[in-house]
Parts: sequence; C-alpha cells; structure tokens
Amino acid sequence: MTERWYFRKAHTRRLFRGRTISVRGGWVLRGNEGRSKSASFKRACPICNAPILSVGMPRGGWVHFEGRNGLTRVKHPCLHLGEGLSARRDEKTPDLFDFL
Repeated sequence: MTERWYFRKAHTRRLFRGRTISVRGGWVLRGNEGRSKSASFKRACPICNAPILSVGMPRGGWVHFEGRNGLTRVKHPCLHLGEGLSARRDEKTPDLFDFL
C-alpha cells in the first residue's frame, strides 16, 4: 500500500438540514485503495461498559450494535435512546386540561 499526501482544497459543504458551512483546506494522508466499506470499530459502551460495534454510515452518523457473538444486527439500547417515539399523543397519558 502506497500512502501519499494530498492537499484538499477549501470548499463549502451543504449539511443534511440545508445549512452550508465552509471547510478549510489542508493536507490529508491517503492510501491508494478505495474506501469500499464504511468504518467500524469494536469498543466498550461508555454507559454500561458492554462490548459494542460502532459502524459509520455512508451519509454520515453512526450506528451502534451489540458486540457479542451472534448479535450483529441488534442495536445497543444505551446509545439509541428516543428511537421509536412519535408525534402522536399517547392514549394512556391524560391531558393536563382534562382535569379542570
């Protein structure tokens, strides 16, 4: 593998929400193999210290899976809080103004 230094030009980048930011130019060390797979790292959960697998997604962001054998597609619950919440009202939760 041959690694070379490349100068990345300054440019503007449009974020997912539509806002644009400017990125400074700088030198980057790259190998000659392409990035065919997203980055993934095995590490310990910062909350419960369980083994997790953190996988970088193609459009940015990270997903954290259980790191034990056989649980490669189960999301780790400590780092995925709030998923599955909706904007609908819960029928079991009473409204504050119903008691007046």
